[in-house]
Amino acid sequence: MKNKSSPKFVIKKNLQKSVQTGIYFTDQLTQEILRDVCYKITGQNVFETVFVENDYFDQHLQKGYNKGRLAILYYNGTANYVSFSEKEIGGRNSSVQSVPTAYNMFYINEDMDKHIYYYFLNEVGNADTDYQMLIYRLMKTVGFNFLNDLQSLGISILPFNSIEDIIHTRRANAGRNQSNNSTYISKSSINNYEIYGKTYGANKYETSMICYALSHLAAKNQILTLYEVCERDLEELPQSSLDVLQKMNNILVVPTDLSLEKKVFEENNSLRSPRYIFNLYAKLGNKRCAFCNCEIPELVQGAHVLPVAAIKNLPAISIEERVKKATDGDNGIWLCENHHKMFDEGILIINLDGSVGHCGGMEEQNIAFVNEVTVVKQLPPSILTPEFIKYLDMRNRLVG
Repeated sequence: MKNKSSPKFVIKKNLQKSVQTGIYFTDQLTQEILRDVCYKITGQNVFETVFVENDYFDQHLQKGYNKGRLAILYYNGTANYVSFSEKEIGGRNSSVQSVPTAYNMFYINEDMDKHIYYYFLNEVGNADTDYQMLIYRLMKTVGFNFLNDLQSLGISILPFNSIEDIIHTRRANAGRNQSNNSTYISKSSINNYEIYGKTYGANKYETSMICYALSHLAAKNQILTLYEVCERDLEELPQSSLDVLQKMNNILVVPTDLSLEKKVFEENNSLRSPRYIFNLYAKLGNKRCAFCNCEIPELVQGAHVLPVAAIKNLPAISIEERVKKATDGDNGIWLCENHHKMFDEGILIINLDGSVGHCGGMEEQNIAFVNEVTVVKQLPPSILTPEFIKYLDMRNRLVG
């Protein structure tokens, strides 16, 4: 299909909901828009446009409706994938949901002479929120060329330059909307990074793009692990996204589902559950020891308030309820390794009012040490939810 003489667009005319809405891609991609795209990519103003039906497919387009809001522009032996934004920018994910789909089709294609672009169509809505800018930078990192970012946003999109750059940006942007995040990234050792990502609904788009960018930025000696937080029929990432990650070949994908959580729970008195870590991130934000404010991610762990061993001995509740309590974000705090050990051994205690104290019977020199390294004497109200207090009360009764 590659044309070596003049630019030629091949475009699926049907969008996913065209039959229901009556809105087709032909309505959104005017000749003026296509001329602008063509000129920006090829320097040519004269081009051919072919809108095709759902049953059409070739080397670059799949059967079915227009997945990825794509146009393929063929010119001088090159296939140029152009993904278009929606004309109306809606919710936080709506305007970029087609991007991973477009990228998957582009990346998996074996054609070596190809490029991928993004073009803003938006006439209504806010296209430059912090979240949108995060996604655009991820796109730039994995190879998207923005055709009209300066015109539409007033700035040129810049790629991330390191994994730490992505982590820092996520941390800076999380703030008030921490619970809305779909994906969390943490450093588990000097060269190991862990990604905890939701894989259902719109969340899979964010998780996919973050993983692609991390893969591009990872050094040869760095190990990346994606823990898929599967819910709602235990869905993993779309197969097309998993195919891309497999081809990238530097991210280990670990699905986590209820059956696996139950098995691990039944066989152990401790539980290093990806779902539990994800839920702690969702409640508490980035890793920070609740007792000393240590923020070195390699040293900070999720500490159960009501221990797993105690949960296993709770009477008259199902295994599903036990697992739910063991993975509940309210049943935990971030603690550094030192304070985690002190908490587990009962050296440090949390009172029901959130004050932090120590056990009785300790020698004066040990009390002095514990007081010196435990700079936080009162947990903030954000941690002291009613559910957290319930778990804490059960723990203190067991210890007492």
